[in-house]
Amino acid sequence: MAYVNWVTYEAQIKVVYYGPAYAGKTTSLKYFSLRLETEVKELPTADDRSVFFEYTQSEQFPAKNLQVKFLYWTLPGQQKYRRTRHLVLAATDSVVFVADSQYEAAPRNLEMLNDLEELLSERGVRLEGRQNLALQPIPIVFFYNKRDLPDIMPVQYMDALFGLPSWPAPRFTGEATAGKNIVRAANAAATLALKKLEEKIYGPENQDARPDTE
Repeated sequence: MAYVNWVTYEAQIKVVYYGPAYAGKTTSLKYFSLRLETEVKELPTADDRSVFFEYTQSEQFPAKNLQVKFLYWTLPGQQKYRRTRHLVLAATDSVVFVADSQYEAAPRNLEMLNDLEELLSERGVRLEGRQNLALQPIPIVFFYNKRDLPDIMPVQYMDALFGLPSWPAPRFTGEATAGKNIVRAANAAATLALKKLEEKIYGPENQDARPDTE
């Protein structure tokens, strides 16, 4: 759940971009940071990059007039960096899962989704819409990247791959290099995390706040 400092009336929400190596996580986050005119920081590794930045919204959050700071992170996708992913996933409030739309990437997409769920469960967390009510749910937004490339999986095929017909998770398609739907996916993840913050303050609401997808 989001961290709230009731002395300073500040809240902190962490959104993590997850997915296989070279799926477009870093490109997505860099484009989003440019749109927010925010500086990106990199933690380079041998084969991949972890990128993060902070953004504080200019207007106060309606709930208790909190000032909300968003922390956006990407994670290295290689198996050897699993411990790094476990550490960075601490205190995550929402996930953007960046999937590679190429056919040959299908096994890696599923492997990383399973990896995500395993690491979250070790922290007592599950993805919203998944079973195991004993764990604390956090929202997930799927982003099918690289839709501009040839020989890619149809959207319906990818939906079936991830089980979205029976899993009420928002999904967007786009092109990280062109910025297509990057902001929409990021905003969806932030909106769902903010809804969780409202529930933390006021209690659960009996309404469906899922954003529109395409």
